[in-house]
Order: sequence, then structure tokens, then C-alpha cells
Amino acid sequence: GQIRLGSDSLFVEVKLGGLLALSQLVCGKKQYLQLRFKRTMMWLFIAITYLICTTESSSASPEVSMDVGEIVRYHGYPYEEHEVVTEDGYYLTLQRIPHGRDNSGSMSASHEAETPGSSMFCHPPKPAVLLQHGLVLEGSNWVTNLPNRSLGFILADAGYDVWIGNSRGNSWSRKHKEFEFHSEKYSSYSFHEMAMYDLPATINYILQKTGQEQLYYVAYSQGTTTGFIAFSSIPELDRKIKMFFALAPITTSSNMKSPLVRVFDLPEGLIKLILGRRVVFDKDEILKQVTSRLCSYTLFKSLCSLVLYLPGGFTNSLNVSRIDVYLSHYPDSTSLKNMLHWRQLYQTGEFKYYDYGSDNMLHYNQSTPPFYELENMKAPLAAWFGGRDWISAPEDVNITLPRITNVAYKKYIPEFVHFDFLWGMQVYEQIYKEILELMKKNA
Repeated sequence: GQIRLGSDSLFVEVKLGGLLALSQLVCGKKQYLQLRFKRTMMWLFIAITYLICTTESSSASPEVSMDVGEIVRYHGYPYEEHEVVTEDGYYLTLQRIPHGRDNSGSMSASHEAETPGSSMFCHPPKPAVLLQHGLVLEGSNWVTNLPNRSLGFILADAGYDVWIGNSRGNSWSRKHKEFEFHSEKYSSYSFHEMAMYDLPATINYILQKTGQEQLYYVAYSQGTTTGFIAFSSIPELDRKIKMFFALAPITTSSNMKSPLVRVFDLPEGLIKLILGRRVVFDKDEILKQVTSRLCSYTLFKSLCSLVLYLPGGFTNSLNVSRIDVYLSHYPDSTSLKNMLHWRQLYQTGEFKYYDYGSDNMLHYNQSTPPFYELENMKAPLAAWFGGRDWISAPEDVNITLPRITNVAYKKYIPEFVHFDFLWGMQVYEQIYKEILELMKKNA
């Protein structure tokens, strides 16, 4: 692409890759308004990009411009996409890695040997695993590291049938039977609806497709929240969970330490002005590509890491060399109502349904929203939480875990921050290896 600055006397060429399509944005000075930035800020951004591009070569990871399917295939794994329809009309995209690179037909040899009744002529079905992302994320967070550090690939190579969920409202799950994505009716959801509608539809679809009766559920951050709600509220769904693996679990959140959470202290009207009235992080794809490309330059990698450090905590173990890949998929979209529900949990310290104020009687037939009854969940739980996590604070986790009746395993990792559970350099040794061991033990 080419960028023109000022008159014809000043002309520079910046090669940022075909996917940027910058020429479409810079044909004239006024077209910068398409990015909804003030004109002066955009000129500054372009000038900085030009300075970096002309003084240093990029070390961009090849996956920067890839979606989930392209990343999976790039690393030599099979990939499928499935569409699930929820009871309330939302279309969700499910991504599947049916097997590893070297085991197309059966479970891994070590796992197969332990399966009763297996034979060399009749392979047992691969155990199904559902991976569920966190807040303002999407399915790619399970495959954006290299294969030996990405849980999606690790499980596939270990002989599991890997399914990756995408909650309503993210970039993979934006369709509805009746409502347009940017409509108020579409955006009238929070993590409550993800738990009560998205998870049942997703889990039932996987079990129907695989012919199995149970699956493993592995979740991160908000994905654990939806799991806690769904499994404690829907007994028949709870019985379909072989084991629930919770990374950075969250229910109550009054001890969040992230400086970004201070936006929740603002009046609701101001929050809507800052985050958007319906959709939060409804990002421009071109801006996302420009940002991730800029972060592929060594000079900016540490600065770009602040995008992850500020919400979840500072760490020395984040794989900074992959920051451009992470930021090409983060943050992703959700609804304003979802963020407001998190605000309510933060302000009250209580794990409750959405508070509609004077309309609570209409929704719940009582003046205050009901509590989620975590004690009703019977599925065995394994939980990992970090001592330096600013979002899933250990003080909050220690309120949650005593309410769970079947905690099979828990581990406190003092040095872990929020994003270490996905992208930390020690995540395999500290967590993923133990997940494999627990799955084998509970097969």
C-alpha cells in the first residue's frame, strides 16, 4: 500500500502488507474520518508508523493476518466450522480440531491403551473437549501460541476431539434469526444469556455430533463464569460435564485491581459514551490490522504489551514475541449490557442475575435480582488462579471455591497474572500438563 502525506512533494511508500488496504483509507485527507479518529491524531499515528517502517524491519508473525481456521491449517491441523442455533435465536460459530497432526483416526496410543474394550480393529471415539474463551475474546485465544504452547493443539495431539466455542456477540457469532447485530434487541444480553442459552446449545450439539454422553469443559475467565451459572442452574447440563477445568475463575469481582475497572465507578451514562451504547469494541478491521502490524516491530512490542498488562497485571513471563498475533484478535466485541452486568458484580460483590432496578418485579417477580446458587453444581472442578491477577483476584477466587461442592483439584500460582493462563511462558508446565494428567485420570 502507499501513503501520501501533504502535497505531492512529500511522498513515501510504506509496505505493511496487502491486508492493510491502506490505499483505500488515504486517497484524500478527509477520508481519515472513516476511522472515527480526530484528523490530527490519525496524522500522528501515520507519521509514527512511517518513522518505524523506514528505520526498522518488521518481525511480524505470519499468523497476524490469519483467522482461526487459517492458523489451525497453517500449523498442519485439520479444521472444521459448525453453526449452532440457540433457543433464543442466536447463531454461534463452533470451531473444531478433530484430531492432531499425526493421529487422524484414533486416540493417542498412550490414551487408547487405557481404554477398556479397545482393540486394534475398533478405535474408541476421541473424548470431546470444549474450550471457552473469556471476556472480549474469541476462539483464537486457544491457538495463537505455537502448537507446543497452545491448548487447542496440545489437546488435539494428545488424542482429544477439540471444539472451540464463540459466545454471542463476538466477531464469529453475530447473526440472529430476527435481529440485526447493531440493534438494541440483539445486544440485550449479558454473560447470563451466554450461560443459559449459548452453553446448552453448544454442548448438546457437540454431544449429538460425537455420539458421546459427556465432555470436558475448559474455560478461561468469563468462560468460567458462564460455566458456573449454566452447570449450577441446569442439572441435566451439569450431568453432561465429565470435568470442569477453570483457568482464572470469576464469580464475585469486587476485588478487581485493574486500573481499567475504574471506568465502572463512572455514571452509567458516561460509560455508554465511552464504551458505546450497544456494542463494545466493535472494532474496525483495518485499524486492528494496522495496530497488530505496528506491534510487530521490536521497538513497539513492549509498549504494545501494555494493552494486556493494564487490564490483567504486569508479568515477565508473557510471550512478548507473539504480541502482534494476540492483538490481531484482542479485544473482540461484546454488548454494553454484558459490561454493565460485570459492573454490578464489581460494585456489589454479589454473584447475582442482572439488576433491572424498578423492572426487577417484571423479570424476576421480586424487587432484587436472584443469586446464582453455585452450591448446586455437581460436576467435578479443577481450578487454577494467580496471585498477581488483577481481574480474577485471589481474594475473589477464595470466596468462590468454598461454595463449590466438588472441587477435585485447585492450584494457586503466586506469580501468574490474568493473561498468563493463555499466553504465559510457563503455562504448559504450570497448567496444561496438569490438565492432560487430570483428563487421563478421569477418562
